[in-house]
Amino acid sequence: MNYQPLRSFLILAAMMFLLVLGMSSAVFAQGGETVYVTSPAEGESVSGISTVAGAIEFPDFQKYELYLKTGDEMLWAATVYSPVINGSLAFLDTRTFPDGAYQLIVRMVGTDSNYTEFMGPTFFIENELGAPLPYPEMESSPLYPPVAGALARIKNCSGNNLEFDYHSPEGFCSSGNLWITYKDQASPTCPYQDVLLVPCEYRGTAIGQGESRGASYSFVAEAGKIYQLDYPGGDIIYIGEIEGDERASTDTGGLAPDDPARLQPVPASEDTGEVEPAAAVEKAPQPTAAPTSAEAVAAPTAAAETSAKADTMLPESGQGTEPKTAFVVAAIGLILLLVVGGAVATRKRGYTA
Repeated sequence: MNYQPLRSFLILAAMMFLLVLGMSSAVFAQGGETVYVTSPAEGESVSGISTVAGAIEFPDFQKYELYLKTGDEMLWAATVYSPVINGSLAFLDTRTFPDGAYQLIVRMVGTDSNYTEFMGPTFFIENELGAPLPYPEMESSPLYPPVAGALARIKNCSGNNLEFDYHSPEGFCSSGNLWITYKDQASPTCPYQDVLLVPCEYRGTAIGQGESRGASYSFVAEAGKIYQLDYPGGDIIYIGEIEGDERASTDTGGLAPDDPARLQPVPASEDTGEVEPAAAVEKAPQPTAAPTSAEAVAAPTAAAETSAKADTMLPESGQGTEPKTAFVVAAIGLILLLVVGGAVATRKRGYTA
């Protein structure tokens, strides 16, 4: 028997599959890395509540984290799960930091949880308060819809440290355990942590440290949406879907990765040619929470808002996956080619037998 035609066909089919696979991967990939900070500028002095502005976008984006480096110490400042292009990266209440020099560090975390760091400008905090304020007056991490999955902000508005767990009865979903510090009575904000979730149904418990009973909850997380879970203490937890924060008018990071407007050059000053800082955006008011399931208790919570000085890199058992449509089409095409080629090869063998 002559197997040469079949072998040649299989080699050709494999080459076509690899070509389609490479093209599919190129479609899924985002644009190149874009990272810059326009505010604060190098050497600038800031005080009060300050907006960090600029752009952070990179391939395989999961989130970015901002840190303030002073000496050998890295102080967490914000974590955001969406790219920002010429917009507001974070909101810092600089009064909670001692006066002095700080370097802004951008940590870019990919979907594989590996990260690289960008060394931003060195600036000065000058509030002349004598001692830093113990509590910030606003949340530092903007809530923009995540690139993949759903985003949940868990806020501890109780007077006890919070133990919070989340898991799903479905497979390949997120799970983890959080510890969130208590809210002091004098604080205007509630400590919080953000969690990126694979879209699934989630269940868990929230219990204050030292309490005999806590609150059970259940809700369904949908892709691209933001949820807020407020724990005031006892056996009550408030769950609601929220709109998130409004982006700066100059920010194109909220557009689809293939939107041409997203790729436009950032505005530049006619006088200096330098990139202009994005306008500061006030935090959008949080709507009253609404129940997302029959098991969730819904009611308005205290008007406290947040910022915890803890690293929010959280344990996750699953990640949002990229669309597989192109891969499926390629696989089906390869199978059809193999079937047709096999039939042709079999017929030729019959003729030459």
